[in-house]
Amino acid sequence: MPLVILRQSAPLSAVKLAGPVFLTFATLLLPASAQQPTGPAHPAVTPEVQWNRDLLGSGRIEQLAGSMAQHNKAAEAAVDDSMISRVKRSLPSLDQFGNSLKYGAFSAVSPQGPEVISLIRTVPMRAGKDRNEILGKLLNFSRQGVPEAQNFSGFVYEYGLFGARRNLQLAREHYRAAASRRYQPAVFNLANMAYVGKGQAQDVDTARELVHQAFAIGAESSGRVCGLASFIEYRRGDQASALRLGQSCYSGLAHIPNAAYNNQLPLTQRIKMLRDSIGTGALDGYRWLEQITQRAEPDREFLYCKYRLVNQLRASSGRADAKALARTCYESSTANPGGRNADVAVQGIASFAMTEVRALEQSRQTNRFHYPWSVPYLPFAQRDVDLYEPVMKEAK
Repeated sequence: MPLVILRQSAPLSAVKLAGPVFLTFATLLLPASAQQPTGPAHPAVTPEVQWNRDLLGSGRIEQLAGSMAQHNKAAEAAVDDSMISRVKRSLPSLDQFGNSLKYGAFSAVSPQGPEVISLIRTVPMRAGKDRNEILGKLLNFSRQGVPEAQNFSGFVYEYGLFGARRNLQLAREHYRAAASRRYQPAVFNLANMAYVGKGQAQDVDTARELVHQAFAIGAESSGRVCGLASFIEYRRGDQASALRLGQSCYSGLAHIPNAAYNNQLPLTQRIKMLRDSIGTGALDGYRWLEQITQRAEPDREFLYCKYRLVNQLRASSGRADAKALARTCYESSTANPGGRNADVAVQGIASFAMTEVRALEQSRQTNRFHYPWSVPYLPFAQRDVDLYEPVMKEAK
């Protein structure tokens, strides 16, 4: 059942895009003189190698080449110079063709979508007049009601990019306009804003319904949609739904329920998934690391004591006596607490825990994927995040 939140009573361009609130972004159309200055890869296979393999097997190159050939035949058949000029302008530019091959598939719902997303990906790589010209094209597409461009306008307003003033209400209105066309990134962005509570009180029920709508539209390779959907169900306590939505979802957020509830996975894999999940900023992994190692037998490496201590040290912000806590756990976990190797074992537990606390905190602080971010398009994978991170830093 569609949410009221996705309905649009009037074209957005008539409501906001022509208004004075959009003036800051619209100044980008002025001349420069008038302005003020995918699943986890095997270690031996790099992301680019895997991308090339996927590309060669997808038929994408042949599809793009065939499309360009059809355009060229139309141009050759035209005898009128003006007609040839118009056809040439309709051909994909070299930048657009290269970006399509470089970044692979993306989600689009309008005929202009591929061009819009190509322009969005080009923006961070340009500066000055060149960047302003691209932004001007995107603004015009947004005013025309092109959902991919409307979603980008929402992204610009949400973070205050490219000279626009940050306005979360306008961001939501643009996202709603694009979402009304079943544009998956915009539906995800609305769910994300509702769940995180951006410019509004946190609304878990609305976020859940929206992210289920986004999930139903189709799979996307960054894992953002399935990850958020699985995580929301996990936090609600719906184990079955969390596992269903997180199945085959390579997302640090989906790793939490997958590792916590799937006892069929090897312990080492579950530990790795929970360690990765901490990089999302969610702290649930600390508790689950302690719980899954507690149930593991035999525990010859004292993993339970190690991760119990990690959780204790993390919660105490380093004020606890690591060695004393390690000894207490060791003595309750072995049949021979006074053996000659006791001191060595206790020291090993304490040293491991102190090192692991620092490593996990660093992972959380230096997370480069930025799970809470809204997206200008999907998939917004690591390569895309890296492309936009300098722009986001400028805005902050």
